[in-house]
Amino acid sequence: MSEREHEPEARTEAGIDAVLGGRGDPASDSVLLWLAGAARPTPPARLAARVDRAVTRHADRPHRLVAVAALALAAAFVVQAGGSLMAGDWIARHVDEPFAPHALLEGALATIAAAVCAAAAAVRRAWGGVAVLTCTPLALGLGLHGVGEFSEFAAGAALHTVEGVLGLLLLGAWWWSRREGRGPARRAR
Repeated sequence: MSEREHEPEARTEAGIDAVLGGRGDPASDSVLLWLAGAARPTPPARLAARVDRAVTRHADRPHRLVAVAALALAAAFVVQAGGSLMAGDWIARHVDEPFAPHALLEGALATIAAAVCAAAAAVRRAWGGVAVLTCTPLALGLGLHGVGEFSEFAAGAALHTVEGVLGLLLLGAWWWSRREGRGPARRAR
C-alpha cells in the first residue's frame, strides 16, 4: 500500500487522539464525538462533592517539612513549660536567680500557648503564617538568650539553642513551601 492509501487512516487516528485528548473540534466526526462523550460520563453529584472535599482538604495540608519543624518546636516549648512548672526551684538555683513561682507559672502558660500555636502549623497550611509570626521570634529570642547560659546551666542553654534552631527551621521551611509553587494558602469556600 502506498502512503496515500494510509492517509485516511492516519487522519482518523489523529482525530481520535485529538477528541480523546480534549483537543477535538466541532468539525470532528459526529460518531467519534458521541463515542468519546459516552466514554466520559458525568459523575454523580455526590461523588463530585466528595472528590471536591478531598481535594480541598489535601490543598490545605502543610508541607511535610513545615509540619515536622512545627511539631518539633511545639515539643521543645512543652518541654520548657514542663520544666518551669515542675522544676522551677531547681532551675532558679542553677541560673542564680530568685525562685518566683508566679512568674514561672505565667511563663509556662504562655509557652504552652506558643506550643499550641506552633502545632497548628502542622494541621493546616493556612495557619502556618500565624505560627511563624508568633513562634519564630520567641524561639529566636530564647535561642539567643540561651547562648549566655552555656557557662551557667548547660541543659537550659541546650534547650534554648534547640528552640532557636527549630524557629529558624520553621521559618525557612514555611518560606520554602510558599515559594515552591503552591502559592498562598487559600481557605476552602
